[in-house]
Amino acid sequence: MGKHLLLLLLGLSLLWGFLQALTCVQCPRINAKGVCKSEKSSCQAHGSQQCFLRKVYEGRFLYGYQGCSDLCIPMSFFNRNMKVDLMCCSNTSFCNRL
Repeated sequence: MGKHLLLLLLGLSLLWGFLQALTCVQCPRINAKGVCKSEKSSCQAHGSQQCFLRKVYEGRFLYGYQGCSDLCIPMSFFNRNMKVDLMCCSNTSFCNRL
């Protein structure tokens, strides 16, 4: 009886971990209107991965990227008249939605 209960608890914990997987919006190219210009999909963040959203501006929003990333550090940087914002999140699925 103890072995069966242990197996049941192990199975439930694996299922619980699967249900809590972080899902991110994935789009290699978002246009200036916020529309994905390639096939929009999703990716599963594994381990220490996070969802990311990178937005590029030249006065106004030009384009962006969304997906899963192994290394994501939230930051903004500037190069002449261009600005890049990088947002990282792991709190809820699809948290990198534009």
